[in-house]
Amino acid sequence: MKTILFASAAFLTAVASPALAQQTAAPADGPSFAGPRAEIFGGWDRVGTRTRFDDGSTRVTDRSHRNGATAGALLGYDMPVGDRFVVGAFGSYAISTAKDCSYGAPAGELNGCLKAGREIEGGARLGAKMGDKALVYAKGAYVNGQLRGTFSDGVDYVSGHANRDGWRAGAGVEYAVNRHAYVKAEYDYTRFNSFRADEIGLPDTRVRFDRNQVLAGAGIRF
Repeated sequence: MKTILFASAAFLTAVASPALAQQTAAPADGPSFAGPRAEIFGGWDRVGTRTRFDDGSTRVTDRSHRNGATAGALLGYDMPVGDRFVVGAFGSYAISTAKDCSYGAPAGELNGCLKAGREIEGGARLGAKMGDKALVYAKGAYVNGQLRGTFSDGVDYVSGHANRDGWRAGAGVEYAVNRHAYVKAEYDYTRFNSFRADEIGLPDTRVRFDRNQVLAGAGIRF
């Protein structure tokens, strides 16, 4: 999937040309929803984790969800397809405050935290113009997310992090304030591959996590 998304992004950038932009450009006083853009965004981030401990004799599965905030920045490029549709490629970087901590366990049991770390996204979107100032779009992306862990059994302290690949699907609405500025609202769902958690301090354990995000953003077109 990562290869397909990167190839799509490269193709979209390569086929964009000044001639095409000129032929399909919006009136000088209206938004085109095309060209390079930069934005900042933030919002609600709900991280769900499933941890499964299995040492050969004992098997325990635990699921939890924690809320936090996320914020980041995005760079993208959009090009028109006909009079109504827009396709684009984008990349973003974000951080999150969501974490799941457990303290006060009996002696010999683990105390600690799982925390969402940085997130890198690259993908593509398809949008349809709704009237003169709104764009409704759907997106798909490759995501590399980080999960950080700190744990202690009362004697030893272990910390670490794991970077894992995943996929993202989302949808949103972009509203043009003027020809160069816009605001947006967006919902994203992200699912990451499960992994062995030794590197974040949890032996004999597999972890899988996903994210639900509701975002607001503001950007400019160049």
